[in-house]
Amino acid sequence: MGKEPELGSQITERGMAYAPTNEQGVVFLFGRLAPKLGFCVEHVQVRFPDCRARRKGEMRRIKFEYWASDFQIHEHDPKGADCIVCWHNDWESRSKEYRHLEIIELKKHVGALPSVFVVSCHERRQGKELDKTTRIEWNVPATAERDDLVIMYRAGRDSEGRPAMEIRDLWKIVGPFTRYGKRNREGRWPGLQAGLKLVVRLKKQPIKYAALCRDPKTRDLGVVRRRFIGKADVTDDWPVLYDKIVNLNPRAKSSLRAWHFE
Repeated sequence: MGKEPELGSQITERGMAYAPTNEQGVVFLFGRLAPKLGFCVEHVQVRFPDCRARRKGEMRRIKFEYWASDFQIHEHDPKGADCIVCWHNDWESRSKEYRHLEIIELKKHVGALPSVFVVSCHERRQGKELDKTTRIEWNVPATAERDDLVIMYRAGRDSEGRPAMEIRDLWKIVGPFTRYGKRNREGRWPGLQAGLKLVVRLKKQPIKYAALCRDPKTRDLGVVRRRFIGKADVTDDWPVLYDKIVNLNPRAKSSLRAWHFE
C-alpha cells in the first residue's frame, strides 16, 4: 500500500474536511468559496495565469499557490496576474514590483483550527537565549502556519550539567516565514523558520518528561513514546497535554485559551 496522504487541520467548509496541503487543494477550495468571495470563474487552465474570474464586473487574473511567496519562487511575471489565491499568506513584506498583487488567504474564510507542534531545544546551547526573550525565529514543521502553537521541549543538559528533559515554555507562530536551503549564506538551519512569540512560561511547574512517562494518561501518547525527538504535529494529543499543563499551572489557562479545543 502507498503512503497515507498528509492531512491538513480540520476546517468547517462543507464538502472539504481538512485544510489544503498543496496547490491542488487550494484550487479545489477556491472552487467552493468563489461565490462567497464574490468571484464568477470564467476559465481555468494549466498554464500561467491559472484562472480568470470576474468580481463586480472586473476581470481578475488569478494564480493559485499554497504559500503566497511561491509566486516569486516560481519566477512568475508579476505583470501577468492581478491576484494570488493561497492557503497561507507568508508574503506580507514583498518588494515593490509585487505589491499590486492582491493576496486572498483562504484559511481566513473556513474556520481552520490551529495546530499544535512540538519542537526541541538543546538546553545547553539554546536554553539561555529562550529564557531571555519573548520573540525568536525557530525551525518549524513544513505544515506550520501563523497562529499555530509550538511546545518547546528542552532536551540535553543545562549550563550547570543537570538533566533538562521538560516542557518549560509555549510559543505562538506569528511569522514571517522564511525557507532556508542547505548550506544557506545566512548560516541558518535548513528548512522552514518562523517568527515565534512567547505565550506562557511554566516557571514553577514545568512538565517533566519523567512525569509524563509515569502518568497513565500521557505515557502512551505517541510524542512521549518517541521521547519528543524531532518536530512533530501533536494536535491530536494536545487535549491531554493541555490538561496536564493547566492542572499544574492554573495561571496558564488564560494564556492558552485560543488553543483550548472543546
